[in-house]
Amino acid sequence: MSDPGKLYGLLQVGTSRAAGVQLPELPAELADLMPPADTSDAGAASRLWLSLGAWSLWARAGLRPTTVDLAAAPAPSGAEQLRTCPAGAESLLARLLQGGQKPVLLREWLRELKRYGGCLPARFLPNLLALATRHAELQADVADVLGERGRWLSRFDPAWSWAAPAVAREDRLTVWETGSAEQRHAALAQWRYEDPDAAREALAQAWASEPPDRRAQLLGCLLVGLGPADEAFLESALDDRRKEVRVAAQAVLVQLPGSALRRRMQARSEPLLQPKRSLLGRSGIEVTLPEALDKAMARDGVGAAAHPGLGEKAGWLVDLLAATDPRVWTARFGASPADLLAMAARSDFAHALVRGWSSAVVRGVAAPGELSGWVHALLLFWMSADAQLRQQYPKDFFDMYARMPAADVHAHLSELVKASPRSWGKRELVLIDLLGQAARRSAGVLPAALSREIVTRLLGALPDMPEAQWELRVALESLAGVVEPQSLAGLEAGWGAGAPEGGINHHIASFFDIVRLRHEMSLSFQEPA
Repeated sequence: MSDPGKLYGLLQVGTSRAAGVQLPELPAELADLMPPADTSDAGAASRLWLSLGAWSLWARAGLRPTTVDLAAAPAPSGAEQLRTCPAGAESLLARLLQGGQKPVLLREWLRELKRYGGCLPARFLPNLLALATRHAELQADVADVLGERGRWLSRFDPAWSWAAPAVAREDRLTVWETGSAEQRHAALAQWRYEDPDAAREALAQAWASEPPDRRAQLLGCLLVGLGPADEAFLESALDDRRKEVRVAAQAVLVQLPGSALRRRMQARSEPLLQPKRSLLGRSGIEVTLPEALDKAMARDGVGAAAHPGLGEKAGWLVDLLAATDPRVWTARFGASPADLLAMAARSDFAHALVRGWSSAVVRGVAAPGELSGWVHALLLFWMSADAQLRQQYPKDFFDMYARMPAADVHAHLSELVKASPRSWGKRELVLIDLLGQAARRSAGVLPAALSREIVTRLLGALPDMPEAQWELRVALESLAGVVEPQSLAGLEAGWGAGAPEGGINHHIASFFDIVRLRHEMSLSFQEPA
């Protein structure tokens, strides 16, 4: 019976209405047990009640299990090659998953397990695969510690394909032609690692049949092994009818050294910025905005992005600068990045210049190491600039911390902290904000000396800046996951002795709770498995 609701519908309007009404058919298992049909009113009502009772009992009894063909069952997972997770660490993982702790703590636990050489306990595999599917930032760390059973399990849910074992070379073409969207994306990316030209040709052959959103996603795979041979295909994608495909092609081409798109954008932008010397002898930048937006410029991405707060032509200038290697300007003006930013600050088009140059660094028009001078100068400029200029930086600007070597990040932060006053006040709120930004994207634990120095100064600033409690609280929350726990020994007791009254005390206690939990986490991986 596909619709038992019809039986309940008859019951609601009265059993007398059942007379002369054709009752819905019951499942064969129940129909054979029902008494012969009775055409009287009482018989129809009785049959209605019996049908409802039989169906209810049958539904509560459950379904008959299907027959399982053991011969067709999947092969078991291979023997585990990684170490078993220590019991204390496993217990701590359960606390992290049940207690709603911050993702940064779970990521640290996963990385500790990787350093230990262990694999995830089997009982947590479904939950962590599902959690990492919802939170992509966890996927790389989870994949590192899945072990044989986790990779085996990931094959049984298409949503978990990001964690599935790499496709064998002989099966790659089958997956590419028949797999799910996620499986095809992963197969193409892996293919690019092993044979970039063959992977690009496979994408070109399937291009016309791919929906626009899929074309845009698959173009990102060409960043793997990107080279001059890919340029012709990417150039053709610039003529796609769909904007998302054109934008994806522009984003890849701008990262190809020597690409025609980069040369075109540089040729358009160079005449717009000229050296200027004022009457006082100070160097400056003379800015000329683009006169018009032609089809060729639009094809290369000029005018595609929105730039709130800037005029239309200033936005075109931003797009041109964002696709031009910033080192072009240091060579052209014979000035360092810091000097160029100082000139920009004196310009009437400061916002457009800062937004364009910072976007060029974020978009990766050169390798992060090649632009380290620009990165450093932009970070220092961010600290000294006013709020409006800081807002010109791309929202993902500080994500560069995650791409930079941890030693470089730590050296930069140490330099900033050492250059600041011993006692932090309102002027240091921008530095505190930057430290929080770096902590949220840090690639590793801060050195012990730097950890203690930062926390000591933060705690010292709390009593003197009651109006900045929110900024200090956010900084503490960010730093709790990256400071070196043992380096803070004694600071909690010292703070508690002279703690001022107010809600900030709760957040200080929470900060030290997380630090203690991270210390416990470290110790849990030192016990034998």
